[in-house]
Amino acid sequence: MKTIKQNILKLILACLLLVALGGCKKFLEINPDNRIRPTSVEDYQAIMNGGLPQAFHLFTELYTDNYRFYDYPDYNNANIQSWLKPIYLWSDEYISNNAITPEAGWRKYYNSIYVANVVLEGLPEATGDEAHKASLRGEALLVRAYCHFMLVNIFAKHYNEATAATDLGIPYALETEKENNKQYKRDAVKTVYDLAEKDALEGLNLINDALIAVPKFHFSKASAHAFLSRFYLFKGDFEKSLMHSEQVLAQNAAIRDLFKDYDAYMATGLYNEFADRYVSVDQSNILLMNRTLEWNSFFRSGLYANEYRSTFASADLRGRLFTFNSNQTPNYNVRKFRSLRPSDGQQYSDIALFVVEEVMYNAAEAAIRKTSPNMQYAIDKLNAILVKRLRPYTALQLSDFPTTQALLDKIIDERNRELCYEGYRWFDIKRFNIPVSHWTENGTIHLPANDLRRVFQIPVPELTANPLMEPNPR
Repeated sequence: MKTIKQNILKLILACLLLVALGGCKKFLEINPDNRIRPTSVEDYQAIMNGGLPQAFHLFTELYTDNYRFYDYPDYNNANIQSWLKPIYLWSDEYISNNAITPEAGWRKYYNSIYVANVVLEGLPEATGDEAHKASLRGEALLVRAYCHFMLVNIFAKHYNEATAATDLGIPYALETEKENNKQYKRDAVKTVYDLAEKDALEGLNLINDALIAVPKFHFSKASAHAFLSRFYLFKGDFEKSLMHSEQVLAQNAAIRDLFKDYDAYMATGLYNEFADRYVSVDQSNILLMNRTLEWNSFFRSGLYANEYRSTFASADLRGRLFTFNSNQTPNYNVRKFRSLRPSDGQQYSDIALFVVEEVMYNAAEAAIRKTSPNMQYAIDKLNAILVKRLRPYTALQLSDFPTTQALLDKIIDERNRELCYEGYRWFDIKRFNIPVSHWTENGTIHLPANDLRRVFQIPVPELTANPLMEPNPR
């Protein structure tokens, strides 16, 4: 949280660059003492645009059972391997000041929170259309809620009603920093959830879809409901999770037609073209997306999908989205990422933060975990997706699942097959205490149930700069 002020200045400068390029009208005025001061709702919208959250959680995939390390000394990129392998080994001692680490995720989520608070504090005095101001306030509240929710689910224990009031969470920032070197204590997990819920529900009521120019890059009614679908699922309030899931599906129940894109691109060897389309504004199933710095498309990391790919049924087209990069050193990677390389030399892809399919899995899980389980409803939701994934298609039947646990296991498995390498598998592993084993050149290591390493450590720079910030136990 200590670098946030510097980063907000960078964001404002970036917005000023947009003005120079004609990207927005009269963005900022210069005061007599040369301070930049936004004055209109359009100014604050431009600031908010620069702080919208990206998929800062992608590093969590390294903790999961979707990867295996292969020691290819003549092929793996030593630098990338040095960045990623410590995280794969569940170590707190990864390379600092790197863009693809838990430290970076912590910093970037709090940067977005800071931007949201700048907007929330400045909007009351801003000039401009009141309806636009209200909707922008709604978006800022949703951004603040979403970012805190992701942080608490990465750097704290999973929500447990019995212990949430005392479990260490993360600081919930309700305002911008007003003093230098301010120190922060960790709020309890329950406090973070309560404040995020309040922000998200108010934001949902204020959002006006008619005022959003490019809805897939901003919180809309549908993506706000999708967030609450996930929020209440993680909290264990399954009735509310199901209700918000149904709200999404009433507005958008479009499931990605994988057959269409697979036949046009993957089956013909146009892998890059397929990746270009995987997350785009043209895909009707995308509810919220953003371009994100990522490492999942790097093909010489030492971490590959060979074992996970082999678990897909031959009829499941999702298993064919994995391709070889080298036959001499077999290394499968998933073709979901565009891997754009602008002038900074990093890799970026458009990443979905919410999709219709996730909402359907949330609804299916909530339906069988609520007080009165509805197994047929859950099976219908799975089949609605599988009919566009399996060739030939065989529908799931109620008789296939003798218990609700068997069906829950299927939902968890299907969610991973659909969203693998997008950073969501870890949250299911954490929620359900699923053991994980990782292979290294020195043998297999294990992350058993209830291991303390299941909670990412608060980044060392934050612990060093902020003595009030308690570390997670180890």
